[in-house]
Amino acid sequence: MNSRSGKSAKADSKPVRIVAPYPFTYTFRVKPPETGMPLLVFLLRRFPFRSSSGWEERINDGRILCNDAPALPETLLKQGDLISHHNPRVTEPSVPDAVRILEETDSWLIVYKPAPMPVHPGGRYQKNTLIEILGEMTDGPLHIIHRLDSVTSGLMLIGKNPEFSHKASLAFKHGDVEKAYFALCDGVPKDDAFSCDFGIRREKGYRFTCAEDGKQALTKFRTIKRGPARSIIQCEPVTGRTHQIRLHLAALGFPVYDDDVYRSDGGNLLQNTAISLQSSVLRIPALDVNYAIDVPSDWNDKL
Repeated sequence: MNSRSGKSAKADSKPVRIVAPYPFTYTFRVKPPETGMPLLVFLLRRFPFRSSSGWEERINDGRILCNDAPALPETLLKQGDLISHHNPRVTEPSVPDAVRILEETDSWLIVYKPAPMPVHPGGRYQKNTLIEILGEMTDGPLHIIHRLDSVTSGLMLIGKNPEFSHKASLAFKHGDVEKAYFALCDGVPKDDAFSCDFGIRREKGYRFTCAEDGKQALTKFRTIKRGPARSIIQCEPVTGRTHQIRLHLAALGFPVYDDDVYRSDGGNLLQNTAISLQSSVLRIPALDVNYAIDVPSDWNDKL
């Protein structure tokens, strides 16, 4: 199969996908580090997007149960406890209606995921997710092989059968996948090529940080285009830590320009809008997977 390079994955219009409100019960288990936490503290740690008063109201209304029984905000949790949260009227955030199948074989799909859009159900999203939308577009089972942050757009490989999905998953695990991203960043690097090997660990909630005691991480960078105050940088993650590219760029002084989590002083724990980071190259030579897309055309206007 030939590489598909020089193609744009951005649609000219920006339609929005909206689903009608629906009832849903979320369930999750208490993990060992959460043992002994009061229920209210547990909910705030797991789901910081809702306030303390918001969670306490739901507990007191009986919409949050512990092991199928009513609980109190101060109820102490044990490892393995089943917490359920019933929402009688889930209103999911809208997402871009721009999922596209770019390449398809009997074994896999290469798709374009717009942002912001989560890959699989979880949190506030059950139907406005990549895998659910692809399920409406295709027949047969689909297998998620790798991850892409909700706020990041670009290429994803989706398996269509267990055999291929297993082989592809091993390729990602063993570093046999060539990946590259484009990022529109604040600041202008002097060097054409540079790298970052700062370790990464979880800081709080969904936020991570660079730290000496973090997990080993390495990202290689290449400056693609320079503007007066911003630049387009190609990013090649050698390892696959959570938020690795965003963290390394910020640590080097070139944060993704609209990434409010890592270009700030740490006050923002959640990013709910798309950022200018695109998965643009995806190659697995051993499995004949080879696809690439261009830098989004509107980035040049933002340099």
